[in-house]
Amino acid sequence: MDTGLWLINQIREKMIRKWVALNIGVTGLVIGIIGFSVKELACRKFNEYASSSLHAQQFRKSIGEDLFDAGLLTLILAVLIHLFFAKKILNPLNQLSHTTKELDKTKDSPFPTHLKDEIGQIANKLNEITNQVSHLHKQKNQMMVDLGHELRTPLTTLTGYLEGLEEGVFVPNEQVYSILKKECFQLTHLVNKIQELHQWESGRKNIDRYWIESGKALQSSIEPFQTEMNKRDIERVIQVESATLYCDSNALHTVVSHIFDNVVRYNIGKKVIVKGKSYRDNYVISISNQGMPIPKEAEKQLFDHFFRVENSRNRETGGFGLGLSIAKEIVHQLGGEIGFYSRSGFHTFWFTIPIEKEGH
Repeated sequence: MDTGLWLINQIREKMIRKWVALNIGVTGLVIGIIGFSVKELACRKFNEYASSSLHAQQFRKSIGEDLFDAGLLTLILAVLIHLFFAKKILNPLNQLSHTTKELDKTKDSPFPTHLKDEIGQIANKLNEITNQVSHLHKQKNQMMVDLGHELRTPLTTLTGYLEGLEEGVFVPNEQVYSILKKECFQLTHLVNKIQELHQWESGRKNIDRYWIESGKALQSSIEPFQTEMNKRDIERVIQVESATLYCDSNALHTVVSHIFDNVVRYNIGKKVIVKGKSYRDNYVISISNQGMPIPKEAEKQLFDHFFRVENSRNRETGGFGLGLSIAKEIVHQLGGEIGFYSRSGFHTFWFTIPIEKEGH
């Protein structure tokens, strides 16, 4: 929060300097004009009734001294009043500064947002930035923990078997080679997923849009999962409204594949429903099923890197937690939105694709 504190201090110092200079300048100018006007008016009136020029000169000198003393006193009072109100007005900035310092220590002190002026707006923005930074910080830490776990498991297995082979504990045979090959495949698959996510996030993947038919595109994306669905006795229900989309067919296929893999992997029901329909300026695709329970607080994290509802990260029951992150990034690259909701154990993943008019 060093940047927020620096910003607050800069705003406060500028406001104080400008306000002091402006008020002193305006107060001095007003006092000067009024004093000069009063003095000249009084001297002119006295000259009309004075018995001699000496009396007029003495009066002019006397009233000039009195007006100077009065002006000086007025200026001092104006400065004191100015400082009083300046403290009142600048107090919210002091609160922001104090909260920023506390935030560095506690990481959870919110900025005061009860004000409705410019300072209140600054506080709201700083709260938004603080929440985003805090979320990213937690996400980064969790991602490092999860990545370490995903790498440690296959590396530990590889190290153990290689040391066993070297020391003669294991006999080189087809079973040992199969285990080593499986762990190498897991590492390669993880690296490929990370690389794919990075390419989409960094914009290195090009979107190649052309006109496609929605029904055919969805059918071809779902078809590779049919064998697994037959094994699990899962019925596939497709309710797709035909539409012509200006979209990257490969990107759409990747999104549907990642979502469908997640749906089939954690399915506990007997049916998966795929819907597609036009809604306003978007084509909305949804995939619904009865899945394993997902805690309410975990729903917003489903698309985070390496996130899995199951904390044990058992590879027998789940993947790396990158598929939905990749799907989210691709949908955003296509100009759409993606989300999830659950009702009575019936889960629905949805995403949108903007509808373009042919000829545009």
